[in-house]
Amino acid sequence: MIYLISLILLLLPTYLIRFSIFNIPTTFLEILIYIIFIYGLFRARKTGFRAISLKIILPIVLLIIALTISTVVSPDKRAALGEFKGFFIDPILVFWLIFQFVKEKDLPKVFWSLIFSGTFVAVHTIIQKLLGNTTSDGRVIGIFGYSPNFVALFLAPITVLVAAYGFQFMIQKRWFLSISAWLLVILNFIAIYFSGSRGGILAIAAGLGIYVILNFWSWIKTRLSAQIMIGILIIMAIYTSWILFRPDFTVTQTSGGRVATSNNLRWQIWETSLEMIKNHPILGVGLGNFQNAFSELTKNRGNFPEYITPQAATPHNIFLMFYLATGILGLVAFLWLLVLFFREGLKKLNSKSVVIMLAVLFSIIAYGLIESSIWKNDLSIIFWTMGGLIWII
Repeated sequence: MIYLISLILLLLPTYLIRFSIFNIPTTFLEILIYIIFIYGLFRARKTGFRAISLKIILPIVLLIIALTISTVVSPDKRAALGEFKGFFIDPILVFWLIFQFVKEKDLPKVFWSLIFSGTFVAVHTIIQKLLGNTTSDGRVIGIFGYSPNFVALFLAPITVLVAAYGFQFMIQKRWFLSISAWLLVILNFIAIYFSGSRGGILAIAAGLGIYVILNFWSWIKTRLSAQIMIGILIIMAIYTSWILFRPDFTVTQTSGGRVATSNNLRWQIWETSLEMIKNHPILGVGLGNFQNAFSELTKNRGNFPEYITPQAATPHNIFLMFYLATGILGLVAFLWLLVLFFREGLKKLNSKSVVIMLAVLFSIIAYGLIESSIWKNDLSIIFWTMGGLIWII
């Protein structure tokens, strides 16, 4: 089973291969997950089901209830059902497969499957840049074909994974694996740079920062000087993030340049999203309905229909997205899951692999401050994979 589960992770980008069965939209990745899940049920029936703790079942059930309600209230049932299965049901099935079949000795297969998947995306992105297949401002859209940020969304947590893994190999003096890992880090970083995503760099820095802190926590907690230094670095990181993403409303959409315009768009989308929450404080606007609700609210506002609404596929914040798409119940379920994953991980810091998983999870959440990070087929599976792996250690 571990090879089949690893195959899912290796082929994450195949959610881009879309087709319909009996007029139901699906993807290659989705069909692969369903086939492996069904086979896994038969295997588990023979070998015995591994008991799942009630404390992890409860938030998942709450999340599914919230998603069901959000699908019912959504005016676009087709879009809602697509997000329900693609962003949640499929990843939860992978979570179950990991919980049921993966053992600690299998972690290298899981990690390398994700790493090689990222390598393929990075190489494809770099080749596109070399061939001159870029947007008008020189950014590379990559294999995902929608936004350059999608490249960084996928590669940032995988870069944290391979960098931390490379550091482990270096400590173990496994030099070939360490050098290979760091070469892949460089490859991923180049691809993210070509995508022009500042958020990707921020997510990598956040993930690796947490990795260093957790990896050396037993040493750090006994030294005040180290704690002060970490505090200073955190303050500097917050200040740098503000400098990178602060708005400048003195410029126009045409005169501000990409960075200023992008920042302004985000802030205007965030402000409007908060306004939408005030209008829909309990149920949100429904699953798969954010952009339509955003468009309806701002259709008579200057610059919104022309410049802002087309970029408002999501609120560009994972917590705002959960609130607006799944209501307050969905947000509570997501926060509950985050607390459980990190609490469970922090109990197991003696495992260097768990430290890596926590760093990867943190990079996804850090990116989620400026993008709706796990509202994406592949990234949602990575999120649930890391959560599942933390629990099986």
